[in-house]
Amino acid sequence: MFDPIDALELLGADADLAGASSARLDAMLQAEGAEPRLRSALLEGNVGMLETLLRVPQNLCPFIHTPGEEELPEEEEEEEEDDDGDDDDADPDPGKGPKPQGF
Repeated sequence: MFDPIDALELLGADADLAGASSARLDAMLQAEGAEPRLRSALLEGNVGMLETLLRVPQNLCPFIHTPGEEELPEEEEEEEEDDDGDDDDADPDPGKGPKPQGF
């Protein structure tokens, strides 16, 4: 029985087949017992048809999880607090000037 994966491996491994004519490749695939639709898809480079014929699963990831603040490890929370640009010695309310001293 023809194994298309083995055929693709053979095509990729044999330097003589890399530059071979379509007629030569078709003859090789036919001699190996490849069905006509598979031979056609391989010779045309029709990836969609190859995926269909080989029943390649469609790997989709419809959900991407982003952790919320409550899920961050303590080390990362401390780093975020240090990286916020505020100095510990800075005035907590920069909009106000210095407090006036009593007379």
